[in-house]
Amino acid sequence: MKKPKAGERRENASIGPEETTQQQWLERNETQPPLPAHVPEWIADLVQTARAGDIHEALNDSARIVPKVGKDGKPPRYSAVLVLLSDAESVDAVGECDETKATLEDSPFPENAALLLTHRAATMRNHSGQMAFPGGRREPQDRDAIATALREAWEETDLDLESVAPLAVLQPVYIDRTNFAVVPVLAYWKTPHEVHPASTENDWVRMVALSHLTAAEHRFRVGFMEWSGPAFRIGDRLLWGFTAGIVDSILRLAGWECPWKDEPVVDLFHALEESSNGEALQSMKKQFRAAGPQGGAP
Repeated sequence: MKKPKAGERRENASIGPEETTQQQWLERNETQPPLPAHVPEWIADLVQTARAGDIHEALNDSARIVPKVGKDGKPPRYSAVLVLLSDAESVDAVGECDETKATLEDSPFPENAALLLTHRAATMRNHSGQMAFPGGRREPQDRDAIATALREAWEETDLDLESVAPLAVLQPVYIDRTNFAVVPVLAYWKTPHEVHPASTENDWVRMVALSHLTAAEHRFRVGFMEWSGPAFRIGDRLLWGFTAGIVDSILRLAGWECPWKDEPVVDLFHALEESSNGEALQSMKKQFRAAGPQGGAP
């Protein structure tokens, strides 16, 4: 894609040779992308599992199954996110200097292994202040979920699309509070480069070390009403909800998960108040309560 001038990012990114219907987009997602000639050994098993398996077996949350229609009677809207892994020594990852690195002698992944995450600006209308994968809603010019995830990552972080090797398209995962179905796209960053908040959607874009995400001291469980889910501390920010559920599932599918205590469950809003996420807590509580006894799947 041609690098846009200031203020032209989304307009230029939206230009495509043809429009794709949602049904075409969904059907194309059923075909896995061709694998590159070389898949790093440390992610090979994860890639095969992701291509042949079902992310819902790892999520183990019935609220994440995509329904035909949401509670408002409307069909879900679709989006895609990029789950981008890297092992380059040149990448400066958050948590890379943790004491947990000393325990990596027998680690199943390289010392420099990391995952791309963003922090959504507090000014955003949806999911403001949340830690997230780069990604967003399907647009008519997107051929499939890979195209959606890559386009959105380019818009949000200035990611060079040629630097990414898509590896697997996972099953759609439901977010009932917004009636969105999100398709995670697993990819490998073969030629990393500098990324940054390239739009007003995000105010933080970083690789986060897998050694940090797998460390028990950074993991716990949050809950509100009858809903609960995994969470991760990343500095003074809190990773929770949909994104934390996918990260947790990826760690387990890959065999990278270390034992951690998921009890007691920490009150979600207490944890968010102590974080620097800047999420809209009062409106979020209303959404939880409106979603029903389980509080919704954020």
